[in-house]
Amino acid sequence: MNIEDPRWEEYENRFRSLAENVPLQKGPQPELASAQLLLCLYGDNGLPPEQEFDALNRLEQALPQLKGTEMQTAYWQDIVLYLP
Repeated sequence: MNIEDPRWEEYENRFRSLAENVPLQKGPQPELASAQLLLCLYGDNGLPPEQEFDALNRLEQALPQLKGTEMQTAYWQDIVLYLP
């Protein structure tokens, strides 16, 4: 989601709250390539804001299966939550 979107704070708070309940793994995550659903905190999810909130709802409902990873490059760091 664009950090300048009026709903950014709500999105960030919900995302981070959800991420706190998922152990974040570092390193390669082969499941990402075939994930049913994935959502980045800062990255471009390629979705309109309403669809990003819908995806958050789906991830919250699937908490027991939810996985997370922390991705880091030389230029940025992001958290990704996904359903394998």
